[in-house]
Amino acid sequence: MKRKYRLKKLALIALGAVFTLASCTKYANPAAVYEDYDQGVDQTVKRRVLFISIDGAVGLEMKKIMPTNIAELLKTSKYSFEAIANENTKDAATWMSMMSGVNQDKHQIEDDSYIPKPDENDPHHNASGYPSILYRISTISPTIKTYVVARDQAITTKLLVSADEATSVNSDEEVKNKVIELLGKKNPGLAVVQFKDVLQAGIAGGFSSGNSGYVDAVKKVDGYIGEIMKALKARKNYPYENWLVIVTSNHGGTDRVYGGDSYAERNIFAIFQNNNFKQLELKADIMKSMRFYGFYDAGQTSFGGYGPNAFRGRNNPVLANESIYEVAKTGELTVEAKIKMNPVDGKFDYASNAPFLGKNAARTGSTAGWAFFKSGSALTFFVADGSTNVQPGMGPVSSAGEWTHIAATVAKVNNVPTVKVYVNGLKTGEATSTTMNLNNVTSTTGLTFGYFPYIFSGLAVDMQLCDVHIYNKAMDEATLKKNANRVGIPDAELTNPNLVGYWPMDGLVSNSFMNKVAGNPSIAAQGASRLVLSGNTLPFVDQNNTVLIQPADMFTQIFYWLELQAQKDWNLDGQVFLNKYEIEFLKP
Repeated sequence: MKRKYRLKKLALIALGAVFTLASCTKYANPAAVYEDYDQGVDQTVKRRVLFISIDGAVGLEMKKIMPTNIAELLKTSKYSFEAIANENTKDAATWMSMMSGVNQDKHQIEDDSYIPKPDENDPHHNASGYPSILYRISTISPTIKTYVVARDQAITTKLLVSADEATSVNSDEEVKNKVIELLGKKNPGLAVVQFKDVLQAGIAGGFSSGNSGYVDAVKKVDGYIGEIMKALKARKNYPYENWLVIVTSNHGGTDRVYGGDSYAERNIFAIFQNNNFKQLELKADIMKSMRFYGFYDAGQTSFGGYGPNAFRGRNNPVLANESIYEVAKTGELTVEAKIKMNPVDGKFDYASNAPFLGKNAARTGSTAGWAFFKSGSALTFFVADGSTNVQPGMGPVSSAGEWTHIAATVAKVNNVPTVKVYVNGLKTGEATSTTMNLNNVTSTTGLTFGYFPYIFSGLAVDMQLCDVHIYNKAMDEATLKKNANRVGIPDAELTNPNLVGYWPMDGLVSNSFMNKVAGNPSIAAQGASRLVLSGNTLPFVDQNNTVLIQPADMFTQIFYWLELQAQKDWNLDGQVFLNKYEIEFLKP
């Protein structure tokens, strides 16, 4: 199937393709305008993007096979064979993530209808739609011409309907021939290409380098890529074009299946090639964490229902042996964790007085207990005995969405109750109270991660949490610095008598966060949360070659390369990392 026309007002069509059927609004189709874009001589250097997806190519299996032309691309690429797709690895879900810049939990695309899945909690609610990158380009920079050559007709007629020209064909060889043809005759600002034989070989015999059919399919597609690259370099304007070539896969597979959330199904590869790039393999230092949305129902968007009479504290009953997480138990306490704040409407300074890790009924007044809470871009640690509180500020923490280690200690120093707070192993604040009674810093409310039902001011947090430790004594700064510069703790540390709680936060077991310290209580989950994977951006990590690439990053890299500005209200999930290497390709 082929379309060969420019749609001038693509808001009408693209919204219809991706989410009109989730809405009652109807629009008239604009008239088609027929144009020809044959190459002309233009000596202005222009940025262009060739995006190629080898559907079903498992990242680590591709590294084992290492076909000839892909190996050649690596010499001038930033690349990773440890990239990770979203938990839903169905074809439409993964393509939507690549082309929309948002993860599947937002776009809710499940099948090739490209209509968002209805909200089970509110089936009459119109699901939010996320337009494709081609729609975005057509609205903010319509002079950039876009082309699509794909095996799946739904990609050309629904997902990427906003292309200037889109063609669906029946074989990978036809894909290759069509791409070579358009590179010889057209001037694409962005060309999107889909190969599918590798996926079909995986289904037939297994997604593994041990399957000769899979290996043969990879090598054949690699040959096609070689021919496409030759055609690209043969363009008459090639000396005046600055191409970013992206070669990736939408998802992997395990045995002969895909669609689930196993590592093999999620493991993909990603190559970003430009003639000026120095070769660099990007390592994926993966952080597993729980993402807390700060409210009880994942479908909830308003916090107005919470007030002074709202249910407070974690779901009762709370286990009696959770008293080991109290300051009052020994008169001392250390709490530390790794956190990552997520933006709301593009901002990191949205929450006000919102607790996310603590043990008290409500972080207000002098309610007894302790808690970390967020106020704007800053964090504060709260300790109270029922009549007196201290609240040392920690300053801006994770205010750009980076991973950060936080810690707080409570103890008597020179017989005066003292609270110290640390960020990435360095002390950032301290507060004392001569009147506080540490024996009264206790609460019948259970230890709570993420969701505190009592929200009394502003929005709740949207954040990630992992690697939580609680000690029954105030640990020294050297210990906190050591823990800040690693993720997890050695097995030997689990026998430390002062360690009463260690939660990696790498998933739920029977709806509880499991305590890795033998015999000590695990914590019941509450509120909306889910396991997510993200790249480690803690200070001790080499940020130049440690990047976890995910499907939503394709959108943001393409936009960056084409020098287009994404809007905050698009709520994109993708990161931009190619800008780290601008010294290699930007001329002074």
